[in-house]
Amino acid sequence: MFKKLKNLFTISSIRSRMQLAFLSIITLLCFSGAISLFELERVSHDTEEILHVSKDSTELAGEMISALNEQNDAVISMAVIGSSIKDIAPHFRKCEESISRLTTAAEEAHSRMLNTEHAEVTDSLIAYTNRINALTQAYIDGEIHQAIARDTTSTSTTYSWYVDSYKPEYLNVSSQIIKYMTGSETTLGPDVNRLSHTARRAVTPVFLSLVVMLIVVFMLYFFMHHYLIKPIIRINDSLGDFLRYRVPFDNNISCRDEIASLRDRLIALIQKLRQ
Repeated sequence: MFKKLKNLFTISSIRSRMQLAFLSIITLLCFSGAISLFELERVSHDTEEILHVSKDSTELAGEMISALNEQNDAVISMAVIGSSIKDIAPHFRKCEESISRLTTAAEEAHSRMLNTEHAEVTDSLIAYTNRINALTQAYIDGEIHQAIARDTTSTSTTYSWYVDSYKPEYLNVSSQIIKYMTGSETTLGPDVNRLSHTARRAVTPVFLSLVVMLIVVFMLYFFMHHYLIKPIIRINDSLGDFLRYRVPFDNNISCRDEIASLRDRLIALIQKLRQ
């Protein structure tokens, strides 16, 4: 039974063996190339995704800084002017717009970092944003001016309110925005590591294919030299000796397949020539 199965899968032709060998190499190269292309496509997609997330985080942080600075500039102008509410009314709109922009951007940042290990950063960012927006809104509503007017025993002014109350909150929000930028970049670490592993997976099939192909090429060289080139050289030398010196053809040349058939036919031809 085993012998029948062995004969079933035995290839008795050099041409078939060569075709099978080169077909195996081509199949291996195509397969490894397909895997590499697939992995490289994943690398490209992951890279674009990481860059997109990084760009969005940077733009969001820039939006928060822009809104915070716009609010700060407007509050400075109002606190320095320090006159009636009508005189500083043009700055109210800027404050209201900046409050809305800062709140929206902070909430968006919080939602992005909500399920990460840096979620507490955006929690603080939201808290400080609400506090500075509340201070600004109190100034717009005139509550700060009223509080200063009621406090007859104090020399408080809008300028001192800015220095003592608003500016520390402004610095706190700025610090939290910087922490958010740092934290958002840190959250990309696992994605970068995953990208690195994907890149290695893309290169590995090609490397393995090259190793296997080198092994197959060396095997082909060995079998071709042992079963094809060497017997042909011996047959050629023996046939040349017979034609030149009438030396008997070497019947013991070890060969297989078509080369063995060629040897046998040459032996038969020489025997006919001798008759």
